[in-house]
Amino acid sequence: MQLVNQYRTVAFLAAASTLATLFYSSTSSRISVGQEEPSKHTYQSSGSSWPLKNQNQNGKLVSENNARIAAINSKAFVHFCNAKNDDEDLMSKNDSGLTEFASFQEWIKYINSNTSVNTSDSPDDNIINKLPRFLERPLDNWIVNLTAIQEPCNRLVHTSAHCLDYLSQEHKYLIPSKLTSSPRNMDYHVFWRGPITDKLYLSAHSFLFTQPLNRSKLHLWIDSADLPGGVPEDYTKNKYAASLVSEPLNRFIQIHAWDQAAELAYSYGKQQKVESFMNENKRPPQRVKPVALSDEARFLILNRNGGIYLDADVLLLKDMSPFFDSGLEFAYEWSNTRLYNTAVLRLFPGSSVARRILDGAKAREAEIMDRKAREKLVLEAEAEGDREEEKAKVATEEDSEEEEDEEEAAVDYDEKEASSGQQDSILARHPKDRTKEASLPKLSKREMRPEEIYHPARLRGYLRPQDSAIEGNGLIMMPSALFDPLWLRVDGAEAKNTKDTEKMLEDLHSFPEAFSATDAVCPAQSMSSQETAIDFSAGPEVFVTGAYAYHWHNSWSIPIRPKSWMGLMLKAYEDFVSGQRQNQYGEWFEDNL
Repeated sequence: MQLVNQYRTVAFLAAASTLATLFYSSTSSRISVGQEEPSKHTYQSSGSSWPLKNQNQNGKLVSENNARIAAINSKAFVHFCNAKNDDEDLMSKNDSGLTEFASFQEWIKYINSNTSVNTSDSPDDNIINKLPRFLERPLDNWIVNLTAIQEPCNRLVHTSAHCLDYLSQEHKYLIPSKLTSSPRNMDYHVFWRGPITDKLYLSAHSFLFTQPLNRSKLHLWIDSADLPGGVPEDYTKNKYAASLVSEPLNRFIQIHAWDQAAELAYSYGKQQKVESFMNENKRPPQRVKPVALSDEARFLILNRNGGIYLDADVLLLKDMSPFFDSGLEFAYEWSNTRLYNTAVLRLFPGSSVARRILDGAKAREAEIMDRKAREKLVLEAEAEGDREEEKAKVATEEDSEEEEDEEEAAVDYDEKEASSGQQDSILARHPKDRTKEASLPKLSKREMRPEEIYHPARLRGYLRPQDSAIEGNGLIMMPSALFDPLWLRVDGAEAKNTKDTEKMLEDLHSFPEAFSATDAVCPAQSMSSQETAIDFSAGPEVFVTGAYAYHWHNSWSIPIRPKSWMGLMLKAYEDFVSGQRQNQYGEWFEDNL
């Protein structure tokens, strides 16, 4: 019944998404940091202007080419990586008559070719140039039909591989909205603490490789608190940051210095952080961990600016505009827990969802501080009571010694009665006894951490305080496989009773393997004697095909090995930016933008 109710809720939201999109499209997205909108540039894409209109030769608005191309790429990759000899024919035909590659090397040569697709029907044309070559971007104002993806991506029934196979067929779940105006700018936000590293460089390049740059901008919010003196680093001297702050990348990527006090003041107005009882006693405040600070920063950023927040360990794999333009606020499911994960989070500026989360977190912080203060009073009262008892004990012993000099019979009796009365009087006024009713059930150590108030596990309680339900709280919970395709496999939470035959091409069983494992990518390539030699610039074409993002879950200290999955992805990104190849949409990123 709960699953049926969930489907009904999603169906209603999907039906309402067009109206919501119409409303939100009338409000321009705002970035309150004074930057300009991304410039409109013209790109060369397979011999045509960019962005593409995505109409195939039959005039269909959303064609089946993307699913066909995904199948071609996967087949070519698998054939090469598991090939036993190189003497097979370069081309073959499938049942639908579509020409496919039988050699990975030939496919890579085709992918990296600088020639345009030949659309002529001349019989003398090379057969390769007649293939559908690149993915088509979603049409302007086409959005995700949540009802359509609900069943294929239902983790209780299907595996993530089944969901991804369905997601590679955009023509089955993209629907038009009734918008006629030009799409709004897409603002992405990432929070980072400390110097820019290879991992943030990798994520930033995934944005450049996949998103429509004529309407997209990436904002990196950098907190320099951990750096010497809290002074921001010189990005021009950082090998990973230098290109991001220089032409032409700085047209699409903007770095902002994080100001915690200013962001809190904007979102909470005159409300300040609840004073900790530790500060009242002149104790230094505890340092907030980067993860907890990141949990807070994303809500402050989106409440002020709107857009999509991405954790720094998230790669963008496909054009996110169908989600951005949907008019919905969303996160995705935390594995199989029915809790939110906000590694990918979409909120509108000043929305009711953002406000409820911020106010709920503030109320939770006040509750924790009050609980801590009351527990402190109880402990102090207990300590005071112990001291009073000790004093009473000492006084009784001294009185007993003096009594020994008096007449033993009558005096001893009288003094014992007096002592007993004195003890009863002291115990009656002990703070320990008076504060017993004031004590409260103790919260867990994690619940008592003020910095944990923005943790994703708490969102349901903020959005629906009465029952913590997911349905109807305003924040859609997307299936995990859309943005975190490996998580259910790593957690061992895949559907056990399923007839799904689809398998993920990537043989990854833990998140670090994407950076360190080379034989998991392509056995044929890993046999090469040169560790750093990569003879092709491909990776995004076949990496978790169908997913819109990939969350790699930390692995910050693991080097990117060239022949790992992330090594292949990075090479493709860098080759794209340097003009050596097109992205998966057939677009060139030229130096003279």
